[in-house]
Amino acid sequence: MPRFVLEIGTEELPPRYFATALPYLAEEGRALLDRARLWLPESEVKVYGTPRRLALIGERIAASQAPRTSRKRGPAVKVAFDAEGRPTKAAEGFARRWGLTPDQLERGEAEGGEYVFAVIEEPALPAAEALAPMLADLITGTPFPKTMRWGDGSLRFGRPIRWLLALVDEAVVEFSLGPLKSGRLTRGHPVLADGMHEVKSAEEYEEALKRHYVLIDPDERVERIWSQLNNLAQSHQAHVVSAKGPERLSVSTLIDWPEEFAEEIQRDLLLETAFLAEWATTACGSFDERYLRLPREVLIEEMRHVQCYFPLKDNDGKLMPKFIAVRDGGEEHLDKVLAGWESVLRAKLIDASYFYEQDLKRPLADRVEDLKGVVFHEKLGTMYEKMERVRAVARDLAEQVGLGGKERELLDRAARLCKADLTTQMVTELSNLQGVMGSHYAKKSDEPLEVADAIAEHYRPRGPSDALPVAERSCVLAVADKVDTLVAYAAMGILPSGSTDPFGLRREANGIVRIAAESPGLSFSLERLVNAALQALHKQIQLERPNQEVLNDVRSIIRQRLVTYLQTVTEDRDAVRYDLVQAALAVGFDDILDAATRARVLESNARPIGSPQSMGIRVPMTIRDGVARLGSPQHLPSSPDFVKTVTATTRVINIIKGFEGGEVDEKLLAERGEPAERALWKAYRAALEKAQGKQPEELFDLIAGLRQPIDRFFDEVLVMHEDEEIRRNRLALCWQINENLFRRLADFSLIVQG
Repeated sequence: MPRFVLEIGTEELPPRYFATALPYLAEEGRALLDRARLWLPESEVKVYGTPRRLALIGERIAASQAPRTSRKRGPAVKVAFDAEGRPTKAAEGFARRWGLTPDQLERGEAEGGEYVFAVIEEPALPAAEALAPMLADLITGTPFPKTMRWGDGSLRFGRPIRWLLALVDEAVVEFSLGPLKSGRLTRGHPVLADGMHEVKSAEEYEEALKRHYVLIDPDERVERIWSQLNNLAQSHQAHVVSAKGPERLSVSTLIDWPEEFAEEIQRDLLLETAFLAEWATTACGSFDERYLRLPREVLIEEMRHVQCYFPLKDNDGKLMPKFIAVRDGGEEHLDKVLAGWESVLRAKLIDASYFYEQDLKRPLADRVEDLKGVVFHEKLGTMYEKMERVRAVARDLAEQVGLGGKERELLDRAARLCKADLTTQMVTELSNLQGVMGSHYAKKSDEPLEVADAIAEHYRPRGPSDALPVAERSCVLAVADKVDTLVAYAAMGILPSGSTDPFGLRREANGIVRIAAESPGLSFSLERLVNAALQALHKQIQLERPNQEVLNDVRSIIRQRLVTYLQTVTEDRDAVRYDLVQAALAVGFDDILDAATRARVLESNARPIGSPQSMGIRVPMTIRDGVARLGSPQHLPSSPDFVKTVTATTRVINIIKGFEGGEVDEKLLAERGEPAERALWKAYRAALEKAQGKQPEELFDLIAGLRQPIDRFFDEVLVMHEDEEIRRNRLALCWQINENLFRRLADFSLIVQG
């Protein structure tokens, strides 16, 4: 079956640009083939990227479009024709628009009136002709963090486009983009196979590039680099520091989650390097052992994130004075390249040693006053003022979670010192080490170890794969810092919008959600914490936005991130079905830990016995159009017992739609109630008493235990009785059950049955 290949050749794209470009091409490429009427049930889309190209591949598409007849509605007949039946200008204009004459227009009924219609016979074009007019818009719509103009400035793209390849099997898909025309030529590796090279057919695209030293598939490049890294490290009796390995970095999986994809590119050197090289070759270099006296994190930062070198450690986990770097090219003159790498690193380590020695001349506590000269944001004051706000929020949160007196003292000390390292030369040079260097300098200043650890951990998690703070005081400080940032920017009306989030507020919200949802003892009220942050902010700044607006915005951001968190599969956690997440959050998420627990309880009870998930097998899940879908096998039906419980709760919920609520008249129930009605009331009261203080796991069992009396009630009792007093009492009974018991766990009406 036909194969379609589109290659966009560019000047070198930064690695982070692929986090937006590849997901876009995957989604829009699929939609484009659908619009072109070339998508078949067996069709598939692949997207690839190297530093110098983006590629979209459509596998097993139709050879030609399916023919289609469409009816386009025009003006009403009375507008299209005058009293004598002659066409008016409205009819002539409409017909001309579709290449017809007025006498070719048809009449028909639509929405209670008679209209004229243009019947358009769309021919079945070959795939290449069908795609040609659609590709320019696909390319120019590709999103990037920043775009460039070149030539006459009429085009914008992540980097200037230098060539276009477009093929359906052997045929060229002919289209133009500015001065560029598509063809069958691609460019090889700029050093190993410079120049343009012909690709005879779409089928041989990948092999043609490989012959010219370009690995188009990022996953293949990850594998190649990983293999070379391990082999070279082993030859030096060493191990690569903090490398995840290709099984954790599948690009085809990461493009389903653009935000996580961007975070991984920025945080994982193996993935970043894969987008820096088309044909990777590794070499091992070294540096002077005396620099090992620097903090481990400084050495790793200089090598990994500044120079893109892979640090090495020995069998005991200690850093070695060696590194591995990746060259985009072959082995020719590699010794000279390696000497250059070593020279650059040597200069960086000389600077780092100087900064470290200078920073140690002052205790960390002496630097707190210097924060008055560091601006947090022009509208939000200095870092000193932020530090004071964080202390206030941390005190409120410590009270909520019941932190002890000694722990509160340590927490307050850590909160006062947590930003002090921003004034050090080392953090000024290596901003990623904020918190980490503060911890080192705190220890050197004889601060308590607990304080130093909290300083180091309060920025965590920095991304989706980063570890959480360990100690409870560290969790409290981390949440307080992130809540203050989120509330402060929201108070200024600065909020994430679409793909725009310059201050990383979604990342801060993600951190709050992860810490709260994964820390068993960290149960707190989000509303109370936001109000504490607002109170601290009001003492420093005159705010224009009402508190309630700020609270609503913060709640909205947290809810979005909580939904994403619950629907994301990780190594130690399954995704929760979309409808179950919505049901759990519909009754509240002010306590993030409680909301997450309730969603997981629903998921665990919904799994049928014998499903992969119920047996502890991790099943990949992605989100499409707001619906969680299992990757393999397909979305599993709920367990029969779960369906029966949801059915019973739904019967109760459906009957009270439009009912405003009320108390049950127990006297009326005793005197005029039916046996099934009184039995349900008795079962509900017993379940409600047991529900006090119960965990969500136990709540579901209590609700499931009401199935039989609920079913009996609806089978034997006429709820909508002709006697208004009896009718209202029965509705009140149902309302009480839902409001006081069901909604402790979820809004069961939102759960999809089956």
